[in-house]
Amino acid sequence: MRRPRYGDIFAGHDEGQELAAQAKVLWEEYKADLEARGLFNKARGRTLDRLVRAMVEYLQLYPLAIAEGPVRTSRDGGQYVNMRWSMVQKLSDQIMKLEKSLTLTPESVGEKKGASGNGNAPETAADEFLGAH
Repeated sequence: MRRPRYGDIFAGHDEGQELAAQAKVLWEEYKADLEARGLFNKARGRTLDRLVRAMVEYLQLYPLAIAEGPVRTSRDGGQYVNMRWSMVQKLSDQIMKLEKSLTLTPESVGEKKGASGNGNAPETAADEFLGAH
């Protein structure tokens, strides 16, 4: 699978060129890691594309959300939830799930090794009964 055309994808955004450049770098870094471990294929490429798009959005929104904080104050003195803060939290959760599905996080690598019997998976209550350890 070839790298998606991030220049076209982010073309409608005010900072589209910068976002596209960032996406290209992220794509190449993640793809090189997956290829080095023999894990890159077409299906993972599509998942990687979703991860890169989420990462670019997260990296753009995170500084704004941190500067504003989780709660905003209205003109009349009331408070309301900062939607950027909420979006950053949701993107963070989505990124974590995508990284885990691509085995990019240390936990997912350990689970993969444990499942194949090549690593030291933590013992569970059922292991004694099943004779797994």
